[in-house]
Amino acid sequence: MTNSYDIAVVGAGPAGAIAALNACKPGLKVCIIERKSAAGIPVRCGEGIGRKGLVSYIEPRPEWIKNSIKHSMMVSPSGIQIRIANVEESYILDREKMDADIVKMAVAAGASLVTDTTVLKIEKSDSSLYTIKTSSETYYSKIVIIADGVESKIARSLGWNTTLDLKDIETCAFARVVSPLIDKDTCVFYTGSNVAPGGYAWVFPRGKGEANVGLGLSGLNSTPGKAKALLNSFIDREFPASRVYYNHCGGVPAAKWLKPLVKDGVMIVGDAAHQVNALSGGGISYSLFAGKTAGTIAASAFNGNTVNYEALKEYENKWKKGFGKQQERSFMLKEFLAKNGNDAFLERIAKSLKNENPEKINYLRVFLKTFARNPLLLYKAFKLFK
Repeated sequence: MTNSYDIAVVGAGPAGAIAALNACKPGLKVCIIERKSAAGIPVRCGEGIGRKGLVSYIEPRPEWIKNSIKHSMMVSPSGIQIRIANVEESYILDREKMDADIVKMAVAAGASLVTDTTVLKIEKSDSSLYTIKTSSETYYSKIVIIADGVESKIARSLGWNTTLDLKDIETCAFARVVSPLIDKDTCVFYTGSNVAPGGYAWVFPRGKGEANVGLGLSGLNSTPGKAKALLNSFIDREFPASRVYYNHCGGVPAAKWLKPLVKDGVMIVGDAAHQVNALSGGGISYSLFAGKTAGTIAASAFNGNTVNYEALKEYENKWKKGFGKQQERSFMLKEFLAKNGNDAFLERIAKSLKNENPEKINYLRVFLKTFARNPLLLYKAFKLFK
């Protein structure tokens, strides 16, 4: 049968690309189907990641790292600045370069790449094959890994409930900003209802006076065009006379991960599975872990031409033990802040920290201050950093 594969990956973002890379083992036919003409374009991401969250799943190339972050700063609604000097080594990535390179690595390992092709529908054609109908051709595969992002409709067609409540999605706007006012080695987070109701704004420096600047607000507080308008106002206020380009908008899931992660021969990873830190919206390390785990397990499920579909469930087991628990904790903390994190609450936290030594402040200390009056959430916050 033409266009027939053992493992087909839908989507060539970090989750899909690393899944395909780890699925390529001798004797297996793997393909990646991507709706865009190239992986990693456009980038709708702050591109920030902790070093551990990157090197644990792939060896980074020097050209993937645009900048190293030494400090972080939180700004309260009234403008109180809390500098956090005690942060783990973190990077700002060049996602365009990284995503494209991981796809190239997968192709070099034996995967076929199909671009400019939108998957319209996936159906189980018989006991051993899935029919993948696209905008141009039909493909067949024994295992399918869905990694086509938060906008995915494919999982829904296969029976997953992908609906997100408004409170569980962030409406985001993003731009690249060039300005001499950008702190070259500090990530800055701005809070307050005037900045981003139900969310926050952020500045992630890429080096050489350039930064990724973005803003996300809760779906409950969003109306058409609001995120973009708030971002434009924020940039005008914080970085007057700057050069602004590469504007994009999109949604970020801030929910619990999609269950189950495996149905028969279909696995779902990354934003499509809502695998994102519900509190911060960060998801690169989640996607790398999920993609690598799913790809490795999919490949190991083959014994000649026979597939042990039951073995695919080990992917969900590994997710639960790893990032799954962490994501559920972050969701609980997010829910608390959604109800209680008004401007007065944020000001109280900032005032309690403003006179402390920045060298002794880390993210855990900030969270302990935030949830000090709630023992259960205090425990969840502590576990989040273990």
